[in-house]
Amino acid sequence: MLRFTPLLFAAALLAQPAQAAVTYTWQQVAASSSMPANLNLELRFSDEAVKQGSLSLDIDNQCHFGGSCEVQQNSLISLRYWYGSPGAYGGDNLIDYRYSSKPNGFYDRIVLDLSFLPGGLLSGSLLASNGSSDFVMSSVGSLFTMERADSDEEGGCGFAYPDCSGSTGRLVEVPEPSSAALAGLGLFAAWFARRRKGAAQA
Repeated sequence: MLRFTPLLFAAALLAQPAQAAVTYTWQQVAASSSMPANLNLELRFSDEAVKQGSLSLDIDNQCHFGGSCEVQQNSLISLRYWYGSPGAYGGDNLIDYRYSSKPNGFYDRIVLDLSFLPGGLLSGSLLASNGSSDFVMSSVGSLFTMERADSDEEGGCGFAYPDCSGSTGRLVEVPEPSSAALAGLGLFAAWFARRRKGAAQA
């Protein structure tokens, strides 16, 4: 069975569809003394939304209040926002929106008007809330400023930092593995399996 594992791995890689999402993450330019230091923001968009060059959305998911739970869009795949160690998921002021899931807070309220700029940058404005935490930011060119952030979480905006605003940064596209790279891995696995088979028969 072990000798077939590389072939199965290769087939699985070659059968995978091309990545259907484009991810943007926050890269801070200047911190604000009225905000926690480690702001994290991640946005994932469908390829189609990015190719259109701009996106305007007004999401109001009141599923937990007895309202509609229907997904009305698939352009914004996910939005994650938190304060904590850079790169660590979890922390204060967490918003975790996923378009195909019910809200994990009280509700989802997201309003955005964004343009996808050359060089993998975003510009525009963004509001997000889950009933427990919220923030508003807008940009001049590609430079975003946090205009306001509030939360019911003790460690961040609203408690330790009652006047939470002022940090600046950019939302920058994160390169993701291409289908060509995945195909290359699949071909390497197939070559390795053939070589092992030939060595075993020798």
